[in-house]
Amino acid sequence: MIGITVVVGYGDAALDVLRHLPVDRATIAVLDLDDIALTGALANGATVVRGDGRDMCALQQAGVQFAERVVVAVPDDLDGLLITMVVRGLNATATVVAAVRDPADQDLFTRLGANEVFVHAGSAS
Repeated sequence: MIGITVVVGYGDAALDVLRHLPVDRATIAVLDLDDIALTGALANGATVVRGDGRDMCALQQAGVQFAERVVVAVPDDLDGLLITMVVRGLNATATVVAAVRDPADQDLFTRLGANEVFVHAGSAS
């Protein structure tokens, strides 16, 4: 473990989660496909990797296998669940924090590898 936090998906949900976690912005690596999100992350002091969180190679390029913490905050809960399981397979000791849209998914995320689950406030309908 090298003390980095990898953030998969850098939108409102990720920013909400990061507000609640004690992290040093200089130790954050962001993995996202969106150039605007990556530009914002870079402006906030993060290292950025352009890639899809569902791609194991992209997760490895972002350093998931060495991370102390991984935040999974993608727009779709099903994709988030898949990413959470792959992250857990790559790094059994990292703290995995997932942001979910549907509160009913919290238990499933916990059962399949997330240590902490946040319901994204913007998802309430």
